Formats: sequence, structure tokens, C-alpha cells
Amino acid sequence: MSRVAYNTLVTLARSFAGFTIGFAVAVGLGLLYTVSETTRGLVKALNTILQSISVLIWIVVFVMLFGVLSPLPPVLVAASVSLPIVLSSVVSGLESSSKRLAELAAVLEVPRSRYFLDFLLPSLAPSLAGASRAALGVALRISVVAEAFGASGGIGFMISNYYSLAEPEGVFGWGMLLVALMIALDKGVLEHLEVKASRWRVET
Repeated sequence: MSRVAYNTLVTLARSFAGFTIGFAVAVGLGLLYTVSETTRGLVKALNTILQSISVLIWIVVFVMLFGVLSPLPPVLVAASVSLPIVLSSVVSGLESSSKRLAELAAVLEVPRSRYFLDFLLPSLAPSLAGASRAALGVALRISVVAEAFGASGGIGFMISNYYSLAEPEGVFGWGMLLVALMIALDKGVLEHLEVKASRWRVET
């Protein structure tokens, strides 16, 4: 495998892993949000705190905890920036969810957990698709920054490496590769998924 392909796949894998973690945590917090007024307030407060933390802080903390050669900092940084984006969409969607869904679930005597998974979550699909598109794009950009701070392999690592060698051609080359990768991912995959998810939109 060529060096370009290898480092591109490394960055993509880290970004997708981080996004997946952030997405899963956001959905779990969404379920917690529906439990009671107390948990609803806690989730909102947590989301506000997460949105207030600088990406630089996440990068420095994770690099200090796991070391400069660990693959974990880019993944965890991607998860940290994805989480508040998706969680904001989940909270907003739950607050504006259709009353007809709640009435139908009440008639069918659906348990709370099944109501969230079978009724609310599918209705959130359009907004989640849009949020995921934004979150994955941010995760890809930020994981590259984390790789530049400290990681073994990846596009960010290569950009940092060429910068250290004072070779601007390498910096610009890898930078353009990142731009092309993001455009291809957004227009070639994420945009189509968002369009398909819009079919799940619930009219209020």
C-alpha cells in the first residue's frame, strides 16, 4: 500500500471511530433526556459545557494522558467535537417532537425505552443526518490537527512532518489531499445519506 493511501486510511479510520463514539454517546444521552425533568436539565447543562470547551484543550489533555505516539488522541478528539454537534440536534429534535407520536405510543402502551428507539429516534433521522454530516466533517478536520500535535501516521502527521523538514510542497500537497477527501466524502456520500434520511421527516 502506498504511503498516501495508508495515511489517508489512517486518518479516515480515526475520524470515523471518533464520530461513531460521539454519535453513540449523544443518542444515549438523548434516551436519558427523556427519562425525567432532572435528567433533561442535566443533559442540557452537559451539552452547554461541552460546547464551551476549546478543541485545543481536548487535544492537549488527550496527548498528555496517552502520549504523542498513541492513536487514541485523534480518535477521542474527534469524538469530543462530534458529541455536542449531534447532541444539540438530538435535544432540539426531542423538544420539537410531534405530539402525535406520544399519543400513539400512549395508546399502544409502549415502554419508555421502546418509545425512544421505535418512535422518537426514527423521527430524528433527518436532523441527525444533517448533524452527522457536519459532525463528521468537523471530526475529520480536527483529528488531523490532533495528528499534527502527536500521533503516528495520518494526514496531520505527514503535514507536521513536512513542516518540520521545511518542505512547503509536502505541506501543500497533503493539505490539498485533505480538502479533496473532505469534498469527496461530503458530496459523494454524506449528502446522499441526508437526502434519504429526509424521508423519515414527521409532519407536526
